[in-house]
Amino acid sequence: MLATWVRCAVVAIAVLAAGCTGTSRVGDELTTTSLGQAKKSVALIKLGAADPLCTVLAAGIGVREGDNFKLMQTARIVRKAGETAVAELELGTGEYHVVSYTCTRQQGGAVLLAQPAGNGVFTKSYASFSIAPGEILNIGYLHLIPIGSQQAAAYTRVLQVGIAVTDWPLAEIERFKQQRPNLYAQMKTRLMKVHKVEPPTAQQVLTKCAEMKKLQSDGKIQNLPAMCTPAPGAPQKAPGVAKKEIGA
Repeated sequence: MLATWVRCAVVAIAVLAAGCTGTSRVGDELTTTSLGQAKKSVALIKLGAADPLCTVLAAGIGVREGDNFKLMQTARIVRKAGETAVAELELGTGEYHVVSYTCTRQQGGAVLLAQPAGNGVFTKSYASFSIAPGEILNIGYLHLIPIGSQQAAAYTRVLQVGIAVTDWPLAEIERFKQQRPNLYAQMKTRLMKVHKVEPPTAQQVLTKCAEMKKLQSDGKIQNLPAMCTPAPGAPQKAPGVAKKEIGA
């Protein structure tokens, strides 16, 4: 089937691996009736790996806040052989946006897609979906299509990619059916909409990091985004993600 996609950019950086919880899951007992009564819903999302060495994938899910977007939840997938690679999120009803994407390697290093403004606020939405009360909704498979790359610093590389949203692969549908039968029986599918955005250049990444560091030094924000903070002990050479290595 045809993919909906746009050209964008991710940042590959050298960072130390961090501990995390498992794949995002909701309760097995949830039904469309109980969700509807609580004015809640469940979103199901599959994420592709921007680097085959990544073991943890995450997408930040936010809501519109003025001209920006506020992070609300994170859809996390810990890749394990034989397990369904679908994140499950219980949400209130309304419109939601994918505001960030992270692909983390077990031995260190990550691929990031985000334009943070600080304090959990982001300036870009890469995809969006709306969900109604009582829905258990498959919003699709979000993955990245490599286009090119550009070095931004000793530890940072900007990778040009296309963002694509398609249906889940048939093998994933079967795994989900076998492992999450209650959700599968009630699931409907309505794919996310991908938004056209202009990718940042390497210079824009460096400029943004300089602005964020100035805000931090002035006490206006507490934490820098990961793309601006290589971990202590991280190699000074870029992690070397080649185009042929960053597939969905």
